[in-house]
Amino acid sequence: MTKSFSIGEAMVTPSRVIRRHPLAVFAWGFVIMAFSLGAVALMFGALADFPLADGAEPPPEMFGQLMAFQGVSMLLNFGQMFLAVVIWAATMRATLRIGQPDRFFFLRVGMDELRLAVVGLALFFGAYVAVIILVMLGFALGFTLWQINEPAAVIAGVVMSLALIVAVAVAMARLSLIAPATMMLKRFAFVEGWTLGKRRTLPLLGLLACTWLVYMALYFVAAFVIIVVLFASGVFAGFGQGAVPETFGDLFPTTGSVWAVVALLLILGSFVYGVVLTLLSAPFVSACRQLMDGAPSDAPQDGLP
Repeated sequence: MTKSFSIGEAMVTPSRVIRRHPLAVFAWGFVIMAFSLGAVALMFGALADFPLADGAEPPPEMFGQLMAFQGVSMLLNFGQMFLAVVIWAATMRATLRIGQPDRFFFLRVGMDELRLAVVGLALFFGAYVAVIILVMLGFALGFTLWQINEPAAVIAGVVMSLALIVAVAVAMARLSLIAPATMMLKRFAFVEGWTLGKRRTLPLLGLLACTWLVYMALYFVAAFVIIVVLFASGVFAGFGQGAVPETFGDLFPTTGSVWAVVALLLILGSFVYGVVLTLLSAPFVSACRQLMDGAPSDAPQDGLP
């Protein structure tokens, strides 16, 4: 086992996955985006007849439709979480098998996905409970200080808020190798993943920071492009025109050009989304493999760099 890992190698890994498996990257983003857009279309369909004019009341049957939609919405949320775990596993599988072909784009539904779902839920709820406890302790301390000295309470509140942010970031870094280790070892690897991060908190924190900086850059660029394209296509033409539309569905145009723009955004956005999913997963798989094997996770499989 190596003493540390190369942040540079870890950050290069997503680009190699993308370069060697572009269709898989597109498929990952397409699955999530198609499901999400379908859910949004269902939501707008349920609300399309909702009246917006002053004094207008929705028809009685609409309340029943909205109640039914709430149940469907819960199922859609579970479906989205299921797909997220499947694609999370696929990005890890592709990172560990760079250069190896896979006709199913590394997508599976099996024990790997089940273990990752359990790990993800355990980490999420553990972090959620820990943050709630820390926030409650902070409020209690702040309230006590407020009774003694208000300026000191304000300063303490700022310091505790910053400390909480740092603590969450450090915890995320320390826990970031548990899921990759679980994928590699084919068993729950809470202990192994935690042990791998021991005395490597700063490098893992640096890797986390680099990953999120690249992610935020991609996010803002993609969001800007999408907003410009949507405004240029007239999707928001119904807003701010003075006249109040009769129903919610009248806010959005349904011309062929708008649907063409939506289809284009789905195609291009699917690849971008797949890139983001790869970026958020592959660096930590690379770091985990470097620590466990002493070799970069993106080592060529077929002699190519």
